[in-house]
Amino acid sequence: MIVWLKVPFAEKDQAKALGARWNPAQKKWYVKDVADLSPFEAWMTEQPAAVPDAPPPSTDAPTSGVAIYCDGACRGNPGGPGGWGAWIQTPDKAVEIYGGAPDTTNNRMELTAAIEALRWVVEPTDIVVYTDSQYVVKGMTEWRHGWVKKNWKDVKNPELWKTLIDAAQRHKVSFRWVRGHNGHAGNERADALANEGLEHAKRTGAVTGVIRELPLPAAHDVLAAAG
Repeated sequence: MIVWLKVPFAEKDQAKALGARWNPAQKKWYVKDVADLSPFEAWMTEQPAAVPDAPPPSTDAPTSGVAIYCDGACRGNPGGPGGWGAWIQTPDKAVEIYGGAPDTTNNRMELTAAIEALRWVVEPTDIVVYTDSQYVVKGMTEWRHGWVKKNWKDVKNPELWKTLIDAAQRHKVSFRWVRGHNGHAGNERADALANEGLEHAKRTGAVTGVIRELPLPAAHDVLAAAG
C-alpha cells in the first residue's frame, strides 16, 4: 500500500530518515507497505482506508471456541512504561491476563497482548481476536505476506510479528477491529487490564504476566461494570 506525503522542503531530510521516498515522476514523497504510519501523519495528504468496525461483540460466553479482547497501552510512547492486557472468554469461564514493560512502545504492547492471549489457549480451536489496533489487524490480515516475501526488510518489531504469526497458526484465528472506547465491554476491560499492566511494570519494573480466572457469574459482573 502506497501512502502519499506532502513534505515541506525544510523537513525532507527528516522524512527521508524515517523511510519516506521521493517519486520524481509524481514529484511527491511517499511510503510503501509501512505498518506504523504514525511518524508520517503530519505529512499525509489522505488517510488510508480504515479497517471496517466489527459488529459489537456479545458479552455472552461463546458456545464454542474462544473470544479474545486484547489491548496495549504506553505512557510516553515511544520509550515509556507500557502495559498489555487481554480478556479471554471460553464457554465455561473467563480469564484476565496482563503484564507490561518499563520501557516500550504502544505497538509492542498491542502485539504482546495478542501473543500472550493466544499462548494461553493450549488446545487448537476457533478463536476471534478483537482489538482496537488497526496495526495488529492489518498486519495479520494484509501486510504479513508481503513482509515475508521481502524477508522482513524495514519492518518494525519483526520478532513480535513472527511470534504472533506462529501463535495464531496453532488455531483457526480471525482478527477483527473494534473502535476503542466505544462501549464494547470486552475492549473496555482489556483497556483497563493494559493500564493495570502498565502500572505494575512502572511500580515493579517486572515484565512477568499476571493471570486471573473467573467463573461465568463473576465474569458477567466484570463485563457489565466495564461496559
